[in-house]
Amino acid sequence: MYDLVIRGGRVIDPAQGVDGITDIGISKGHIATVGEGLKEEDAAQVIAAQGKIVVPGLVDFHVHVYEAVTSFGLAPDRVGVNAGVTTVVDAGSAGSETFPGLPRFVLPQSRTSVFCFLHICRTGLCHLPEMRDWNDIDYEGTVAMAQAYPNLIKGIKVRVVEPVMWNMGLELIRLSKRIAKEAALPLMVHVGDPKGVEGRSLTKEFLPLLDSGDILSHCFTCKPGNVLQPDGSLMPEFREAAERGVVLDIARGNSGLSFDVARRMLGQGILPDTISTDLAALNIGGTVFSLLHTVSAFLALGLSLNQVIEMTTINPANAMREGHRLGSLKDGMPANVSILEMGEGDWEFKDSETQSLKGQMLLKPVMTIKDGIPISAFQTGTG
Repeated sequence: MYDLVIRGGRVIDPAQGVDGITDIGISKGHIATVGEGLKEEDAAQVIAAQGKIVVPGLVDFHVHVYEAVTSFGLAPDRVGVNAGVTTVVDAGSAGSETFPGLPRFVLPQSRTSVFCFLHICRTGLCHLPEMRDWNDIDYEGTVAMAQAYPNLIKGIKVRVVEPVMWNMGLELIRLSKRIAKEAALPLMVHVGDPKGVEGRSLTKEFLPLLDSGDILSHCFTCKPGNVLQPDGSLMPEFREAAERGVVLDIARGNSGLSFDVARRMLGQGILPDTISTDLAALNIGGTVFSLLHTVSAFLALGLSLNQVIEMTTINPANAMREGHRLGSLKDGMPANVSILEMGEGDWEFKDSETQSLKGQMLLKPVMTIKDGIPISAFQTGTG
């Protein structure tokens, strides 16, 4: 007997190489089976998914959800289960002095699973710019906080932006790497300065410091500090970083995605590992709408449906070392499922530079299944 059966949808699970019309049985909040011919009489509840796309619960690998503490924090469920996403990753909203408030005040109200990257700035992103020099970093406190919350904190975050990049330069990344290594966590580096400060030379210097599993965030930006050389070719250091396993994260945001850069990167054989939004109160409904809207732009850029689902399920799960319980529909995994539909028409997408891109496909959320419980989803905007 199943608590819930999802019948007749196109199930896509890149982690298992699954793509076909089949059923999913859910019992006690976990995936019980994926296979054809599950009977309605064997289920307490049946969801008819014919004509729909059924995937592992989507993961937005880069958001800001420290609601009411940072000025741009959003409620997790707004960008999570209510938008077809079962898991989000807060990318450095909190630092060592502010992090405890997140699990105390925000997460208990959230149905969406939330993981975090801890900012090396002691106060996180409570004000901007967040860092100026060494005094804004508590080395021991950051390591201790990461070790105190191993089930929530999945990495360390640093932003290579002014004024700290001028005051600390390469030492900023070296120090961040030492903190991450001591905490036994990957390092996420924000590249590209939205204020227009040239940082390409620093990018060339710090890329060799990143190891397999570290994350380069806003990797398709055109802002100063990006990874393209003046002639449009890739920095050799960037290609080497990608080849040795540095995770390439889109983090679309206000300044993280240029369609021109994306075409150049894709044309030179570089695919992102994770498609994420960088959703925050300062950009939602303006430059960014939802994870599925961002994913749909990459369909318009030429990626396949299977590729974008992989980049929003198992890839981000593996990047935060949670692939054993997220990002797939394997038997026994928590029953986190996103049910989607494909809208066909003439859609227009805009990048961070307000350049337009035409597409014929727009993925929309229909329902989110979180730990076996159905939640109706809604689209936050279409652009």
